[in-house]
Amino acid sequence: MTEDKAQPLSATTFEPAPVIAESDKAATQGDTSRNVLIAGGAGAALLLFVFFVLPEMVSPDAVDLADSAMTSNPASNAGGDMLSTAGAGAVTGEGRSPFAEAQESALRREAQEILQALLSLQELLAERGAARWGEPVYSEALNRAAAGDAAYRERDFELATSEYQAALNQLSALETSLPERIESLHSVLIAAIEDGDVPAAQASFNDLAEMAPADIRLIALEERLIALPEVIAALESATQAEGMGNLDTAVEAASTATRADPAHERARTRLAELQAAQRRQQFTEAMTMGYGALASQRFDTAETQFRQAAALYPGAPEPDAALIEVDQARTQKTLMDLQAQGAQAETEERWADAVALYEQALEIDALLLFATEGRARSAPRAELNDRLGEIPAERDRLVDARIMRLAQRTLAEAEAIADSGPRLRAQISAAQETLAYASTSVPVTIQSDGLTDITLLRVKRLGTLSSQSLPLRPGRYTAVGMRNGYRDVRVQFEVRPDQANAVEVRCVETI
Repeated sequence: MTEDKAQPLSATTFEPAPVIAESDKAATQGDTSRNVLIAGGAGAALLLFVFFVLPEMVSPDAVDLADSAMTSNPASNAGGDMLSTAGAGAVTGEGRSPFAEAQESALRREAQEILQALLSLQELLAERGAARWGEPVYSEALNRAAAGDAAYRERDFELATSEYQAALNQLSALETSLPERIESLHSVLIAAIEDGDVPAAQASFNDLAEMAPADIRLIALEERLIALPEVIAALESATQAEGMGNLDTAVEAASTATRADPAHERARTRLAELQAAQRRQQFTEAMTMGYGALASQRFDTAETQFRQAAALYPGAPEPDAALIEVDQARTQKTLMDLQAQGAQAETEERWADAVALYEQALEIDALLLFATEGRARSAPRAELNDRLGEIPAERDRLVDARIMRLAQRTLAEAEAIADSGPRLRAQISAAQETLAYASTSVPVTIQSDGLTDITLLRVKRLGTLSSQSLPLRPGRYTAVGMRNGYRDVRVQFEVRPDQANAVEVRCVETI
């Protein structure tokens, strides 16, 4: 481009006429006619000088020299244009006409206006690095502008305008392509960051900063560029850890990369891949440990492992099927344990425990044969066991004939069992001793005042007596005494063979 900067055309300065004060108007009115005559004469003399004397004084070479000086600075101000026009007007008699001069001046102005726009746009594109990315169009535009300068110096303003306009069009096309070029360069920069190419990313960032210095994305891109070495190192560590089979370390390294640059797509993808591999590994380990625990009948541990596997892959069929196996195996083990425990309870003559165990099994499966048969065997023995145990415990109640008969029937039922075990035999022996004890009468002396009517409850009425001895079986008795005019009395006493058994019954409290 030419070093002469195009200057905008300046307006012709307008000088206002001086203002005359009101007080001076009256003093000057008398001289008006005389002044008009003098001014008219001076004007006529000046016109004669301009049209007849001055053309003879100015040579054609001087006019051409003045025009050349003007074209050497196409951005001349309005004063220069006026001087050129005046010079041309001085030779209109023998040179170009004022109309031609006016046309040329208009063409020059048009060229200057286009040149000014061209210079502004070229400066903008130069700041945006167009010399680097705009080739060959940028150089072609500069060459067209240089051709325009040459035409301008030759006063071929039409050609200069054409060349300037062509250059302006080319630079405008480059300016129009800026958004697309910026986006393309942004994509190249992102690709370099994703590829981990630090030099290429830095170069693209510098180019983008030059091409679009106000792009708001530069802030985030600079942060990503700073974090890029850390991202690259973390991803390399993740790959090494994965190769060694240490997926936990690999996932942590990939997580470090994503924390350093959350927008790094490759780091996020790598983290997702490693997490998926880690999840598959954890799933396999959980299923393997679960089946190992199931084989050793550690059902709670197996269930925990299978549920962990199900949490890793919700809806996966394998953990659900394994949990069903755990339930079935646990149930089977429970039933087998109940069967074994029930049989053991029968062997040990713990009949109530056996019944409870078999009933637990029937709650799980009401059709279990071993539980049904076991309960049928154990329930009568459990009931007999309870009745046999009550005989020694209620020895003193055996004085009641009804209770004695029930105890005797219970003993007979127990003695009828052929395969009696040691516990049953001990119960039979204890019942026999208790019944023998309760069946042996002991002499008891009843003393009174001969006036009290005595009744021995559940035995017989004794009537009035002073002293009477009668045989009674060991146990607890109640004697009731009654006498007219006296309050009734009740005397409870216990008959035992190892003590002196004497009871006094008499009514002594009057009513």
